[in-house]
This record gives sequence, structure tokens and C-alpha cells, in this order.
Amino acid sequence: MEQKVHNIIKSLKAMPKNPITGGFVPPYIGNGEIKCVIIGQDPTVRNAEKRESITSTLNLDKPNTPLFRYINDKICPALGISLDNVYATNLFKYFYKYPPQDTVDVLHEHRQPNIDLLKEELSVYPNCPVITLGQPLLQLLVKDGGKKKMVFYWDYNSKTKVSNGNFRHAESDMNYLQRDFFPICHQPSWSRKPFYRTTLKDYLSYVNEHTNINQ
Repeated sequence: MEQKVHNIIKSLKAMPKNPITGGFVPPYIGNGEIKCVIIGQDPTVRNAEKRESITSTLNLDKPNTPLFRYINDKICPALGISLDNVYATNLFKYFYKYPPQDTVDVLHEHRQPNIDLLKEELSVYPNCPVITLGQPLLQLLVKDGGKKKMVFYWDYNSKTKVSNGNFRHAESDMNYLQRDFFPICHQPSWSRKPFYRTTLKDYLSYVNEHTNINQ
């Protein structure tokens, strides 16, 4: 896979406002039966000096990191699985010079070959539920250009400030992965926003109800 990522980097249009700085962060592969795929956006952290320490997608090889605790302690137990049952990967498996949330047009320009590789990864796990992390990634993957944001899928009621509970997921014909996937808030949003903290468990119950994850 590393060579495929390097080939993709070579093929991409140069974007001076946020150039690719290389690197390759491999997927995390659990030691047991894979029952769930978790997808992040990219591994670019703001502190460039810390990038050398990122050796696995979502830092799932580092138990003391916030992402590890979020996925291991919150997401996995609610789904009835452990990290041994998780395959985690990023859409973009390399670093940009700057965290790309402020240069989303760069990600859109570089999206297609990376989606093609991601679809190839997903084909290995055709029956596994797919979870995505964060609204920016959601907006890159859905065909409506991100008009329907995370709160749409989590059925946020702007008057009551809570969910009505009529949850949704991104259906295969409406996204570029051509697989149903379930958008989950990223760890920073979960830690800062009460709505996500109080609704995460209920949304993950929805994932359980609509997948074969525990079979």
C-alpha cells in the first residue's frame, strides 16, 4: 500500500497553498476478526515535529492518546467490539504542510485517486460496517457536497438542542465510497460539544440496529 500512496502523491496536482510533504501513515489492523472499519480524514497535525511519532492511523497504537481513548473507551464498547476487531485507515494517508481544514479545496482536488484506493481497501471487508470520523470528511464523501451536515444524520433539533432520535446514515448511492457509512463526530467535537457527548451512545445503538456488527 505504501507504494500505491507514493504513486498517488506523484500523480496529484501541485497545490502551493498547502503542498504535500510526503510520509505514509499505515492503517491500523486489529489482531482479531475485523468487524468494523473506521475512516479518518488525514494524519496532518499542526505541530510538524510530532508527525514523526505518528506510526498508525488515528494513533491506535498509542494507548495514552485522546483518539485511542475515544475509540477504545467510547466507540468500541458501544458497538460490542474491541480494537482487535477494528480496521482503521485515512482517506489521505500522507501529510500536508498545514492542517488542511483551511484549504478544503486542496482536499477536493486530491480526492478522487485517494477515494479509489480507499474503495479498494473497503473491498477486503465487504460485510463490515463503515464509520467515518468528523464533519469535514463527511463533506468530502457525500455527493451533495456536504449540504447535509453531521447534525442532519444525528437528527439535531435546533429548538430543543437535543436529538429527536430519527437517525440516518449515508447510503451507498449517495456517497463516493458506494458503501453505506455512519458518520460519527470526531474526538475534539465530542469533547467540546455537549450535543455530541450526550448523543454518541444513542447513535451507536442505531449503528448496531442497522448492521451485522455483532454477528
